[in-house]
Amino acid sequence: MVSWAEGMTMHRRLFLACRRGLLPGIAALLFPHAAAADAEAMAALTADRLAELPFEQLLTLQVSSASHYPQKVSEAPSAAVVVTAEDIRTFGHRSLADVLRSMPGLHVSHDRSWSYLGVRGFSRPGDYNTRVLLLVDGYRVNDNIYNQAYVGSEFLIDMELIERVEFIPGPGASAYGDNAFFGVINVITQSAAAEPGVAVTAEAGSHDAYRGGLRYAGEFGNGASVLLSASHAQSHGRDWYYPEFGARARGLDHERNLKLFARLDYLGWTMQAGYMRRPKGNPTAPYGTLFGDDRMETVDTHAFATLGYRRHLSEHTEISGSLYYGHYGYDGAYPYAGTLNVDRSRGRRAGGELRLLSGAFAGHTLMAGIEYQRDLRQDQKNYDLSPHLVYLDERQQDWKFGLYLQDEILLREDLRLNAGLRYDHAGRAGGDLHPRLALIYHPHPGNSLKLIYGSAYRAPNAYELYYGSDVTGAEQKGNPGLRPETIRTYEAVLERTFAAGWHGTVSLYHYRVADLITQIEDPLDGRLVFRNDGRIHATGMEVAAEKRWSSGVRLKASLGYQEAKDRANHEFLVNSPRELVKLALSAPLGTPSWRAGLEAQYTGERKTLAASTGGYTLANLVLSGRAVLPGLDLTLGIYNLLDRKYADPADRINVQDTIRQDGRTLRLKMDYWF
Repeated sequence: MVSWAEGMTMHRRLFLACRRGLLPGIAALLFPHAAAADAEAMAALTADRLAELPFEQLLTLQVSSASHYPQKVSEAPSAAVVVTAEDIRTFGHRSLADVLRSMPGLHVSHDRSWSYLGVRGFSRPGDYNTRVLLLVDGYRVNDNIYNQAYVGSEFLIDMELIERVEFIPGPGASAYGDNAFFGVINVITQSAAAEPGVAVTAEAGSHDAYRGGLRYAGEFGNGASVLLSASHAQSHGRDWYYPEFGARARGLDHERNLKLFARLDYLGWTMQAGYMRRPKGNPTAPYGTLFGDDRMETVDTHAFATLGYRRHLSEHTEISGSLYYGHYGYDGAYPYAGTLNVDRSRGRRAGGELRLLSGAFAGHTLMAGIEYQRDLRQDQKNYDLSPHLVYLDERQQDWKFGLYLQDEILLREDLRLNAGLRYDHAGRAGGDLHPRLALIYHPHPGNSLKLIYGSAYRAPNAYELYYGSDVTGAEQKGNPGLRPETIRTYEAVLERTFAAGWHGTVSLYHYRVADLITQIEDPLDGRLVFRNDGRIHATGMEVAAEKRWSSGVRLKASLGYQEAKDRANHEFLVNSPRELVKLALSAPLGTPSWRAGLEAQYTGERKTLAASTGGYTLANLVLSGRAVLPGLDLTLGIYNLLDRKYADPADRINVQDTIRQDGRTLRLKMDYWF
């Protein structure tokens, strides 16, 4: 558990950081007139809840991802965070990465191919988001080759289809098993009743970026409803100058994107299907490829179908189940002198889950579940085109099986215990048990104290186990002997409603990771290989708050301080900012139709493989109009408003130590409803 002294030390460091100008500078940008009037209240800044609900409803707001069933945020065994469709519109979030970037304790980096999520100080470049579980309506999105959670433009569905995004920080293995290591993200899609009708979406933005979409939502008299969506996007991307090569990469940051989604609800049944294909260029010349060669491209493909059913067996007992099928494909074209190297992966999986939820016993909410997944295909291939030379042709299959039990016990009217235990067995990784315990105390409405303990694991994925070759010249080899990595987390969460309508959350946490799977250079042959070769520990604090005024003005803010270190040498981790400061202000613009949203986010200095990046502040300004003309919604967004120059730490596959990110960009979006 984090000690009182550790917590006070972090508090003093965070206070000194704010005095040095991190918080006042952003606060002055966001609300120069309100800063003086609300100076005392600003010192209590805290979190993130549903933006479209009246404030008093926040006390009874429900989330469904913390325990697999709906429960009040104040009773969930975590410091749960929720972002809604209204938040997404108000602040013009273009991708799931933008949504996550707005949450306490999270930061996002980008290597011009994919977006990577940092959670509470952990985000090693090139780690493929394997330690966060990403769900869409409960369906596991992480692929079965790399276990990657795709959160950028490569995410499965369009932002217009999202009802809300729930983030549950901390280990979630007791409910979800593998990959629920640092947290669980559940993206919940809209029902057809939310916005019925036909809508056309058109977007245009900087760097020749365009997107068009069509969606239909309808309800029928027999109780059925349907939601259909299709979109296509493309972008030329920016031309980048790289001093490491002494040249400019022109037209190499391009991207195209096709997304399809369908949902049918009927009498307790829900059927969903989705498809995404994204070709993406990369101007950084990774893996020692030829700089400036326009053949450099990666293509990601996802497809899935699910069938779910929910039924009440009695007044207090419910049964639910689901079946799913998923496909993942990856193709990479890497140009070298004299040849083109092709890297290819194909994954297929099928599985199902059955859950029983019961409140039949007084003072208990019991849930039991069983889950099975069969990895039908885990194929990886790497070869040169000409002369034809195969480095890797690996074909694997695997399976996972899980049993879990949870009980929410009402010990007293103001005290409850949430206990969960899950056993998982994977064909390659073996079996293990992981618990979660949370003691939740409610002294009076609007206030709660949570003491939480949990453990989780991440099994080695097919890429870490088998990607490699013994062919002369191959730089990487596999390691089938890898063990799962584990984490133990201790957390204290205080949620409180203050005077003048402020609602806040304070979290103190400490976690330890053992058997961390790390890619190293084998001293015997100089080739790269994954080993259980790391242990880390981290201590941190997150403070978040929300305030709503009767005029319609809304304010959200969060402060985070985190120290994540390697336990062997006590050095800070790469790409791990110690300070995160976030403010979001929205207000009506004199008419109910128009609203302005202003975000400012400070990310502290981060260590790179060779040096460090400086801290930076990003500000985004979005003007959104609902029904400005009959059936017409408009959004105008200016991102990186102040045109700050900043960069993210690069992986060892790059010549560059840091990867430059976008400057000021514009986006105009139109939605027209028929």
